[in-house]
Amino acid sequence: MKKIVLIVPDGVAVRNYLYSSFINELQAKGVEVILYHQISDLAIEEVKKVQPTLTEIKAISHFIEKPKARLLRESLAYARLKVNTKKLKNPTVMDFWNRNQKSLKQKVLYRLAEVLGTVFSWNYNLILKMEAKYDTEITKDAIFEKITKDIEQLNPDYILNLHQRAPISAPIIAVAKKKKIRTATVIFSWDNVPKARLISRYDTYLVWSEIMKSELSLLYPEIEKSSIQVVGTPQFEFYFEEKYSKSKEVFFSEFGLDSNKKTICFSANDLSSPYEANYLKDVCEAISKMDKEERPQLLFRRCPVDKSARFDRVLEKYKDIVFAVDPDWRTEKVNGESFVSIYPTLNDVSLLVNTVKHCDAVINLGSTMAHDFAVYNKPCLYLNYNPVNNSTFKVEMSYKFQHFRSMNTLIPVGWINSKDQIGELVKQVLSTPDEIGKDRILWMKNIAQYPLENSSKNIVNSIIKI
Repeated sequence: MKKIVLIVPDGVAVRNYLYSSFINELQAKGVEVILYHQISDLAIEEVKKVQPTLTEIKAISHFIEKPKARLLRESLAYARLKVNTKKLKNPTVMDFWNRNQKSLKQKVLYRLAEVLGTVFSWNYNLILKMEAKYDTEITKDAIFEKITKDIEQLNPDYILNLHQRAPISAPIIAVAKKKKIRTATVIFSWDNVPKARLISRYDTYLVWSEIMKSELSLLYPEIEKSSIQVVGTPQFEFYFEEKYSKSKEVFFSEFGLDSNKKTICFSANDLSSPYEANYLKDVCEAISKMDKEERPQLLFRRCPVDKSARFDRVLEKYKDIVFAVDPDWRTEKVNGESFVSIYPTLNDVSLLVNTVKHCDAVINLGSTMAHDFAVYNKPCLYLNYNPVNNSTFKVEMSYKFQHFRSMNTLIPVGWINSKDQIGELVKQVLSTPDEIGKDRILWMKNIAQYPLENSSKNIVNSIIKI
């Protein structure tokens, strides 16, 4: 292989693949790397700080799916969600369907998609037939000719998509198939496979674990097992790189924390989890009631895409014990007013690494931060109660999601089953950390291929072999 195009459809893919050693590993094998992207100019400038040897970078033409293609794609997603629900025997799979449309046009589109998707779900062969129809529909769009010209100019031997659910990938992969260029996609996150958002079909699928491989094979039986490669994920590699680490004294002093105190990280979820501020308040209240000698401080890290003010009141009330270390993610306009891109800066990698390195434990509602802390063999407490009576959000449904079945019979986290348990569990997790979530490393090994620091090499070696 001489030349590879990396599809960068959004800013989320930037950290794992453009800030990690992945590109360096490719270049070390003599592969020329080209970015074909849909992120802002400022995001590209941030990438260049990390990858100064990248010289060929091309923006993807602005793309809005035509209504017919959009309807077909959403109908197929709904159909697969219904099929996945039955195959996995897990009704929470349907919760991944978006029911919160705001405009009348969107409401009509999604209701129609539900009707068509229900019909498609009755026969799996019909789903495959309609997916082929979607691929054909995409080639009729004007974007297809623009991308064809781009790919002819770039002339790659291989195309790798860095986020499998982005609609812009569909016409690119369609062009690749026409040109007989080999393709691959990563499955971006540990919960992505059941969500039915694998838009295109590829020659190779790069997954985190054997569990993910089994799920992909079960839910997409048309995909050959031999084309699914278990490689891990680069997102945990940063914890093994000293260049991102600071001393506890230096890092804590930047944000007003006391380096002599025990520290709990509270990591929040996005706006789809409506009561995060309530949970933070409960945790702060419980900690404030602890004896001063054993009272820890809280380091608060919000979800990078949550720019709301919902935590402000709690942070102000408990400012003596909770300190915010906000993620350094930027939001920029792309293609004028048509698309907003959010992306992490390189500085955020350091913020996250040092947060995990210097905190003693983490509390959250089912977050992947449990895995980040497991890298350093540190415990996690999962919140497992409803903070608001009679709310539409039910915490018990969250832990029935398919990706939590990877726990199996393991005990990888501690469980906060009521507000009243917070104080005592915080004391336990700080005094006897090895007794809380003792199976966290075993769970992590279910989630991602070990050694964690070798994933970029695994991905590159998998690609080079093909």
